[in-house]
Amino acid sequence: MIDVDSIDVSYDGTKKILEQLSFSVERGAFIGIIGPNGSGKTTLLKTISRILSPMGGVVRIEGKELAAITSRELARTIGVVPQETAINFDFSVMDVVLMGRHPYIDRLSSESKEDINIARRAMAMTGTEQFRDRSVNEISGGERQRVIIARALAQEPKVLLLDEPTSHLDINHQIEILNIFRNLEGNVTIIGVFHDLNLAAHYCDTLILLDEGMIQAIGSPSEVLTREHLKRIFNINALIRTSPLTRKPYIIPIIEEEATLRGTLRIHLICGGGTGSDLMYELRQKGYALSTGVLGINDSDYETAKELGIPCIREPPFGAIGPGSLQELEAVLRGVEAIIVTDMPVGKGNLDNIRILERFRDTPIFLFGRGEAEEIKPIRDFTGGEAERLLAILREHGAKPVASRRDLLSKLQDLERHARPSGPA
Repeated sequence: MIDVDSIDVSYDGTKKILEQLSFSVERGAFIGIIGPNGSGKTTLLKTISRILSPMGGVVRIEGKELAAITSRELARTIGVVPQETAINFDFSVMDVVLMGRHPYIDRLSSESKEDINIARRAMAMTGTEQFRDRSVNEISGGERQRVIIARALAQEPKVLLLDEPTSHLDINHQIEILNIFRNLEGNVTIIGVFHDLNLAAHYCDTLILLDEGMIQAIGSPSEVLTREHLKRIFNINALIRTSPLTRKPYIIPIIEEEATLRGTLRIHLICGGGTGSDLMYELRQKGYALSTGVLGINDSDYETAKELGIPCIREPPFGAIGPGSLQELEAVLRGVEAIIVTDMPVGKGNLDNIRILERFRDTPIFLFGRGEAEEIKPIRDFTGGEAERLLAILREHGAKPVASRRDLLSKLQDLERHARPSGPA
């Protein structure tokens, strides 16, 4: 449908804003363009819409070079939702939406009944019909953005270019409008610039990551939105999760905070089933040297450990812990100063993670998420009571139940203070 072939674009003829960009877009696809400010996202849309002409390379639509397409044919092919929505004249909302029909109306003719019906359908889709007789300058910026979108839909384009189409909208209207665009898939090819990476991941089939005028990555949202790309291009540290409903990735930024006490303890975390993920993030942020496992490689806690670069003893999914992993776990536990056991489900496959702790009663053990000592929360025990029995033995020998992350951090800091040698008197 659209072929961008080795284009170079400059505003002044010297400094290139886009350099050697090449990609293809299939008919009916929904493509998201992402990247930091100044990376060339809007410039790329302006080039595809022929507002800008490339210094080198070529853009083709349906096999035809963009420069060879007449203005009327181009207006029937491409609709644009720009970033700026200011309109200098006092047109009514209906008049603005009907402007989308101009490519279909002869110079001396008026709008037909069909044109008016198409405009009304576009307004109904965008929730702007209630404003139809009002001046476009009397409505809010968000409402005006929806009118501009309605104008583009009234154009009935084959290609729709969106430059941050929901930037002025509140969250409910963002979702409504993006759902409209997604429902056009298959009939309209959509290329949109997004600042919200989670919205881009949810709605787009393919993402193009730009930086400094060049494509840094192109592919599915899961292929493009990686921790490495986010760190290198956007300079943010983040966790990438997969939505259980959509199977699309979503980003959780890691907000670094200055800790009141930078942890120096070596800690091993025994967890599973997602019970350790938040704790890994917080303990790592506080500066503690973490290790974890044994975990199956299909476990969400394993995915978190891998993303955060935390050493993890791992086993294939759905299997019991093997002798090699147990030896590795024992070696790790001999070198740590604290052990944390989360409120994880315990079955025969991971029971040895608990059983081995009987050999490490002299190491401080914290039973996280288990309530306070006077009100112990029962674990999810699928071992016929064996796991609960082992944990009860650990409690008898000094393992401390901890209810919250705040309490756990306090106990770790107390442990660290007592472990530090006192200074000279």
